Amino acid sequence: MASREIPEINAGSMADIAFLLLIFWLVTTTMDRDMGLRLTLPQELPPCEDCPEVRDRNVLKISVNGLDQVAIEDKLAPIEEVEVAVRDFYGSDDDNMPERHLVNANTIADTMSKLEVLIATWETEPDPLIKVTMVDKYEKYLKEWQGKKDCFELTGEAPFDCISKRAVIRFESNNATTFETYFSVLDQIKGVLKELRNDFSLGAFGTTYDEMIKLEENGDISMRPKIKAVRVRFPLRLLEPDARNV
Repeated sequence: MASREIPEINAGSMADIAFLLLIFWLVTTTMDRDMGLRLTLPQELPPCEDCPEVRDRNVLKISVNGLDQVAIEDKLAPIEEVEVAVRDFYGSDDDNMPERHLVNANTIADTMSKLEVLIATWETEPDPLIKVTMVDKYEKYLKEWQGKKDCFELTGEAPFDCISKRAVIRFESNNATTFETYFSVLDQIKGVLKELRNDFSLGAFGTTYDEMIKLEENGDISMRPKIKAVRVRFPLRLLEPDARNV
């Protein structure tokens, strides 16, 4: 019986097909991006030779050790107490809470007038280095008070207490701290600020801070002055030193 030849399959174009499929996959597939945390990192500053003294009342110390134990002002506390401590930091006027100053029509006019005089005075300084340093310093102060003035006017000229610029929440973690605990504490801190901003914005402008942020991201630049006013009333004062090996 004669043997029957098996037809040979032409695989010459398989490589071309595989290449085209690979190109199609690369073009049509969406890669997930790890967005991470939206935090503004502080700029590196030169050593300070004449630094102002930082009072203990202006610093809220929150830490997490390697055993995921939370401490507030160096005392162990349940994680739920972080929210209470942060809320007191922004809203309490007790003696052990951060310093505050009154913002009203008189303090705005007096402070801005004094700063303008100081700027004009330092503009006549013959030493260019000292001149630039001091003028820049007082112009920053003047810009801060301009923000307070804008907030005062936007909110119906209602006087308010402004937290000291030296007040900070110092959040320390450990290299052995788990991500779950770290983010839980961070969520407590930022969650309080988010709630305070939303409540204030809703009462002052009839819409929440989060809604104004979304509108601005969609191109509504009219929200910017109101957003700045909310940030003046409730600024983010979060300091995170490098994690320790303790």
